[in-house]
Amino acid sequence: EPTGNLDLKTGAEIHAILHRLNKERGVTVICATHDHRLISLSDRILWIRDGQVERIANRSDVTVETGTIGGEENE
Repeated sequence: EPTGNLDLKTGAEIHAILHRLNKERGVTVICATHDHRLISLSDRILWIRDGQVERIANRSDVTVETGTIGGEENE
């Protein structure tokens, strides 16, 4: 969880760095997260249960919604 204990602003900066590394340098980024803001930047999403891949989907086939925390918009 690359943003697990970070404030929203710093978390957004980490998201931007990971996204930029992927798009500009072709780096594959693998993250375990519950943060839907990070999921929204992904190309593919894998669900893992009990150590086994349960489902794989293209990001474009999955609806991800985020809300606000303390009045701050998620990016």
